[in-house]
Amino acid sequence: MSGRRTELVDLPVTFERPLRLFTYIIGHSQVLFRSEPDSDAELPTTLEILFTDVGALSIRDHYQSLTIRLATGPEEEQLRAADERPWHDWRAFILESEPGSNSHVIAGGLFWAESPAPASYSSFLIPTYDLPQFHPDRPLPPEPSTIYAPYPRGGNA
Repeated sequence: MSGRRTELVDLPVTFERPLRLFTYIIGHSQVLFRSEPDSDAELPTTLEILFTDVGALSIRDHYQSLTIRLATGPEEEQLRAADERPWHDWRAFILESEPGSNSHVIAGGLFWAESPAPASYSSFLIPTYDLPQFHPDRPLPPEPSTIYAPYPRGGNA
């Protein structure tokens, strides 16, 4: 992974492209969304969004566009009341696609990156996990040069 770095950024972040649930790895508590290249829509890259250390979620399998933000105080209180387990390092991420249809993911981490990886490639954010579409006989695509993660502020936005 030479030349790869992680850049911390503030939330909210908006992705103006279709995303779909690509995989949910229950044993590793990971949820991966993907938007594949679409030359007609002038989207030449593959975008992946990965939630790690997932404790709870209520998501859709497809988003036409997506904004991810941290939960407000009242939203987080409501989510904590619904799941009384200790949250430790979890944060409440709100997934907004259209008014009135918010989803959420309670997770310890959030990462996203874009790459010229083809649609047939397994995943560049979780390459150690053998996803169903992995083809070891094909060459590996270039890794993204930057991976983004929200800057941990320790409080709500």
